[in-house]
Amino acid sequence: MPQGDKSSYTDRQKRQATHIEASYKKKGFSTKNAEARAWATVNKLSGGGKKSGSGRNSNQPLISMPTLTSKEISLHLKAVPEWMKRAGTIYRTFTLDGFPKSITFVQRIAKLAQKINHHPDIDIRFDKVTLRLTTHDQGGLTEKDFTLARNCDEAFSKLSEA
Repeated sequence: MPQGDKSSYTDRQKRQATHIEASYKKKGFSTKNAEARAWATVNKLSGGGKKSGSGRNSNQPLISMPTLTSKEISLHLKAVPEWMKRAGTIYRTFTLDGFPKSITFVQRIAKLAQKINHHPDIDIRFDKVTLRLTTHDQGGLTEKDFTLARNCDEAFSKLSEA
């Protein structure tokens, strides 16, 4: 398939890509970069276009997790009280004992995120690490975000005790 040809994608995949692209544009990414990231996300989640004869199981449904309602988000936030909600994301800034500990913490978060295939936006500032979570392909907060938030809190506690 030539680069840019989206004819082998389902309508659902195209809608997902459009939605993801819009969220990246809101964050200030260029149109070209937002589109590339959106299609990369769709490809990662679904294995690419489903109409081609590539041998992939085209009957396999896309794994979808519904976004949470405001009420559900409020309830989940009570379980992770250090986390704050802002514009379709939750975030927390962790303060550690210097830059090396910050990097160790980020490495632990990377392993957790990779394990559940849900990756936070990470900002490292010497002894502070800010994690921002959202489910990009769903355009909002899902159970995945709060699961990862709890796992991040546990990793921080363990590292702080060490």
